[in-house]
Amino acid sequence: MATIPRLIRKLGREAYNVYIVGGYIRDRILNKEAKDYDFVVKGNAEEIAKLAAEKMGGSFVPFMAEKGTYRIVVGDEILDFTNLRGKDIYEDLAHRDFTINAMAIRLTDHFEFEYIIDPFGGLKDIKNRKIRHVADYTFREDPLRALRAVRFAATYKFDIDEATKAKIKEEAHLLKNVAPERIMNEIFMIIREKDSHKYLRLMEELSLMENIFEEVAKLKEVGKCYYQLINAWIHSIRAVEEYENIISAMRFPKDVEDLVSEYLEKPMSPGNKVKDIIKLGILFHDIGKADSIYIDVENRLHFYNHEIKGAEIIKKMASRMRIPKKETNLLKKLVLYHKKPLDYYIEGVNNKTLFRFFYHLKDNAIGILLASLADYTASRLSFGKEEDIPRYENFITKLLKRYVEFKETEKPLLSPLDIILNFDVKDGKKLGQILYEIRKNRFYGEIKTKEDAVEFIKERMRVEKI
Repeated sequence: MATIPRLIRKLGREAYNVYIVGGYIRDRILNKEAKDYDFVVKGNAEEIAKLAAEKMGGSFVPFMAEKGTYRIVVGDEILDFTNLRGKDIYEDLAHRDFTINAMAIRLTDHFEFEYIIDPFGGLKDIKNRKIRHVADYTFREDPLRALRAVRFAATYKFDIDEATKAKIKEEAHLLKNVAPERIMNEIFMIIREKDSHKYLRLMEELSLMENIFEEVAKLKEVGKCYYQLINAWIHSIRAVEEYENIISAMRFPKDVEDLVSEYLEKPMSPGNKVKDIIKLGILFHDIGKADSIYIDVENRLHFYNHEIKGAEIIKKMASRMRIPKKETNLLKKLVLYHKKPLDYYIEGVNNKTLFRFFYHLKDNAIGILLASLADYTASRLSFGKEEDIPRYENFITKLLKRYVEFKETEKPLLSPLDIILNFDVKDGKKLGQILYEIRKNRFYGEIKTKEDAVEFIKERMRVEKI
């Protein structure tokens, strides 16, 4: 807040030609903290930005110089200065996206509310919690604004005006012309919200999804099958909802809950956390079904190996949408292994299989177990078989408890140096194999103490000599 009066003092007379616009005004009205400031300059924005950087001890960055925007960074705050579009501030505001962002105030008016320039009714729309587009050309000027409308709805819990919805739907196809990085940035911000399933449904209602992800149209063609009475795409959104319910309620034993929470909060690429990327993985967990349809002699639908096909599709989709490598790797694992826990439930699982599953996937086994529970819950609810859900929830909880036990085996009973010195093991490959076998047998419950581990190695050495 101190940034604005400080900037006024430092700019002196030049402050009269500078307006603060957009999000800062909106957030001040909503009593939200803002660290990003957008200014419109009547004159030369580059000169004003350089002067502000010099006077405030900030760094000058020619951020989008080709569009007349210049940035200065002061501590953890970002100030953008842009040349006025049109002959005056009113014409400039007419090219903003939504009324709640199409307000301005002259810098020298010290943020007195009565001086807010509000030609499109932004103050009223904030009061009514409405998102309304400014002009008929709003989405043609920048099609990404369609996604921004959903993001603002998700962030501020506003409703999108019906006329704006109609316009978004009419021009949703224009999103195909937007850089994928910009699209994914908006989508990531949407899925970070606690109840993002509501806004994924809103994106579906506005025809945005199928115009971003070409794979969605195919999923919608996958209709009734043994597992659900709705198409695979609607089922996938419902599965995201169930996942959000699961991680919100967190009905697990304390040791399991602590481990799950730690995993979900792990950072990915800047701004993203594991818990958010799991949502995206669940949204596309059935992405391979459309290409894996098999109809048997009794006219029943099957989707054999759809998880393998899905992993191939998600890799291509992630590449096309420029999704970061970390996120892509997690998405592929979620799609490829989402079916495994249900297979274990149906067919049974032993220590050997479970150890391999955990050893291969490490902490991502947690994400896959949660995704499987969400998938199963959504399917059972759609099929009217909610009485099946508690049994599967108990099964997943048991597997999560076993993963806690698996994590406890990470700290070895014997260090590599102990084994080298006491058993004269000099071959690195053999040393690694011994450590692996001790850990595996600890998970099986056959080795419990350091003494057990020593006896295990002695017996192993004895057998090798025979």
